Amino acid sequence: MRSVDYGDVALGVECAWPVPGVRLARGAIVRMRDAAGTTVSAHNGVVWITEENGERDVVLRAGDSFRFHRSGLALVEAWSDAALTFSAD
Repeated sequence: MRSVDYGDVALGVECAWPVPGVRLARGAIVRMRDAAGTTVSAHNGVVWITEENGERDVVLRAGDSFRFHRSGLALVEAWSDAALTFSAD
C-alpha cells in the first residue's frame, strides 16, 4: 500500500493522485512507504530525499523531479520552505 504522511494528514491508495500543492516548512519531513513508481516534483524550495536501501540520496530544487524506485521507507525533508506535487506513474 502506498502512503504519504505529512503534518496531521495521511494519504494512502484511496486518495486521489496526484497530490497537488503540498507545502512543507523548513525541517518538515514526509515519510513515504512503498512509494515505488511515485514521482515527486519540486515547485519551489529545496528538499532532500532518501530511500531505504537506496544507493544515493537526492536533492531537488524548483523545477526538479524524482521517481521513487524502491519499496520500503522513503523520507523527503524540506531544507527550506517548499512546495511539492506527488503523482503516481
